[in-house]
Amino acid sequence: ELVRMAPKYTLVEADDLVFTTVVAAALAVAFQWYTAAQMAVAALAIWTIFFEPPFSTRYYRLAPKAPYGWMETMRIISTKDIIGFFPRLHQQLGSNVCRLSFPVPGCPYTCSVVDTDLTREILTDKTTVKAEGLIKSFEKVTCNVPQFFTSNGHRFHHARKAMAPAFSNAQVARMNNITMARTEEWMQRRLDQFAKHGDDIDINQEMIDLALTIILEAAFEYGHMPLKEREMLLSCVTITLKEFVFAHPLKMMFGFLFPSVWYAHRCARELMRIARKIMSNYRRIKNPTKGTVIDLIMNNPNYATDDERAADIVDLIVAGHETSSNSMTMLLLELAKNPAEQFKLQKELREMSVEERPGSQQLKSCIRESMRLWPVTAPGPIRQVGRDYVVESKDPNEKDIVIPKGSLVFMPVIGLFHNSSIFEDHERFMPARWECPSE
Repeated sequence: ELVRMAPKYTLVEADDLVFTTVVAAALAVAFQWYTAAQMAVAALAIWTIFFEPPFSTRYYRLAPKAPYGWMETMRIISTKDIIGFFPRLHQQLGSNVCRLSFPVPGCPYTCSVVDTDLTREILTDKTTVKAEGLIKSFEKVTCNVPQFFTSNGHRFHHARKAMAPAFSNAQVARMNNITMARTEEWMQRRLDQFAKHGDDIDINQEMIDLALTIILEAAFEYGHMPLKEREMLLSCVTITLKEFVFAHPLKMMFGFLFPSVWYAHRCARELMRIARKIMSNYRRIKNPTKGTVIDLIMNNPNYATDDERAADIVDLIVAGHETSSNSMTMLLLELAKNPAEQFKLQKELREMSVEERPGSQQLKSCIRESMRLWPVTAPGPIRQVGRDYVVESKDPNEKDIVIPKGSLVFMPVIGLFHNSSIFEDHERFMPARWECPSE
């Protein structure tokens, strides 16, 4: 009777209610809690019916639902298949807003949005918060110590505000000088050797090593990391992200059963140890450079413990080196695949002095186009909305779409950047589109 009534009076769908009821019953029966089973089924059914967002289907409708079950959706989101998933999904459904089968505790629905105006509205709304229930998995990378990336409120704002001066014009100029010097060294030490012997080059691995070297020196004044420690750092980053962040959700729930997860916890402790070593190195420097990332972190009195400082250091290293290296890798790859664009860029740069080259319009266009095709965070920001959003339907014969308060919203930038209504011929590498871009 509850299943029959649900779609009639609320936006709850019968299959959602059945799923919730069956899971509750299965868990209860598995533990032979017969009385609890009856109470759990009744309580969950009543909660689902009466505490869902009070929208009448007379006026609104939910976004179209993705044709994938929750297991398949979880598999896609936890693997590299996520890169092309959102553009294909929205194109298939013909909607800029769609609903995902991705159950998250405390969230009535999970949606994906590739509408620019709606994305901006959600991100700038003060009632919007980070989806703590989802991003808390990142904290396992730092031994469950909160990071500013995974936090809301004071923990987030004090760290972000304190680190902002590290990216002033003077500090950026200093970091650019370090970047130029280390890149020149890499070209002479590595690239010239590959060219001389005609060897194949793993450009992604080379860019990872180069980006890590630059970040450690420019941001943390840690310019002499031993080779074994560098290899350990990169290995631990890969393992922890794989087991804690991009793992299958069921593996996250029952990780204590998997030896690979145990090892990932050891890797997380190793990452924190390296971060503490970076902190100790800073404290031994007699005259540290003022205004660097490490300087601002170490002198920020709002951190409760050194563990919080270490967590933010790990956070910045993990996020910084991989995003930078992937961006450089994909830019080089696209230039290699498009020799005409490569020649145009070479011609412009050769006509400029070294000091003028950062201002090259062709270089900026190539970088923007590469990052459009291959954004470093393809899934984009994930937020929990603090109010209801109504999306006006383009078809006058259809009801407006509602995103209920509390819903989890994916805003995949790759879906925006591959939106054919915004970018003509969106799959092609066309730096010229940035010469006179429209709004």
